[in-house]
Amino acid sequence: MSETSQSVIEDQRSPEVEILDCTLRDGSYAVDFQFSEATIRSVLSGLEGSGVRFIELGHGLGLNAAERTPHATRVSDARCFRIASEVLTTASWGMFCIPGIAELDHLRQAADAGMRFVRVGVDISTVAPAEDFLALAKDLGITTFVNLMKTNLLGLDGVTDAVRRCAGFGADTVYLVDSVGGYLPSDVTELFEEVGRSVDVPLGFHGHDNLNLANANSLAAAMGGAKFVDTTLDGIGRGAGNTVTEAFAATLYARGDRTTYDFRALAELSESVVRPLERLHDDRTYQLVGGITRTHSSFFPLISRCAEIANVDVFELMAAVADIDRVHPAEAVVLEAASTMVAR
Repeated sequence: MSETSQSVIEDQRSPEVEILDCTLRDGSYAVDFQFSEATIRSVLSGLEGSGVRFIELGHGLGLNAAERTPHATRVSDARCFRIASEVLTTASWGMFCIPGIAELDHLRQAADAGMRFVRVGVDISTVAPAEDFLALAKDLGITTFVNLMKTNLLGLDGVTDAVRRCAGFGADTVYLVDSVGGYLPSDVTELFEEVGRSVDVPLGFHGHDNLNLANANSLAAAMGGAKFVDTTLDGIGRGAGNTVTEAFAATLYARGDRTTYDFRALAELSESVVRPLERLHDDRTYQLVGGITRTHSSFFPLISRCAEIANVDVFELMAAVADIDRVHPAEAVVLEAASTMVAR
């Protein structure tokens, strides 16, 4: 761990559990990546004024995603860099980074623009692509996080091994990610206690709210030793959304944590700036069944299309596919599962 990144994480003034707010990143999914400059400025300023020290922004899929995916943002990466650098004076800003969508040069450009932390996102079953990005980030002197997406795919031994590997690559903190919103608080407690006993690197938690348990799971992670927890104002985020910043800040206060978060100011920011935003429709049944079957929301369109072709129940098909492949179910696999259902 570099001296700079270590000081950012271990600052004696820091709370026992550090909120990393990703309203302006994960929340971008909910508004079709159309956050305005005015919204970005208001959220950045309001979060910093409420005591949040780590703020993530940009496209939901991270650096360069507006160029590499069909989903363009209203505000470019370069413009986000400038806005964050203009608005923030004490808080650190960072971006998500998925190897393959982002290239190493995009990381250099962001660091040159003032980015102080990066969050490298990799599927937990394939962590090797994070190595080069973490090595460069360390050379650039910025704090490094790894988000192990779809953590639920592996058991405790597999999760522990993935965390160890990422720590070996140079991660300052490794996040365990409930990408499908399917964990129960007891699952999270066991996960953090067991993995935390086996690794030295600080752990973080990113939860989704498919079963309305994101905040409860975040508290379980904190009680299990998590140093960082991801949150979003009003819970805005992909699919069912995320842990609610203002509620989690209030929860930390209620349990007596050392904290500088002004949960009332966060609630007012959520109410005045985020809640009025027009959001994409969120189908509750899809989110619930996705949480129960631990199916990532990115696969919903494929499963829906195949269910319609085969004339089978989409949610029964979702469960059937989950039993076969939760990692990257190909269309042929989904259609074969649907055909088997028809034959029965």
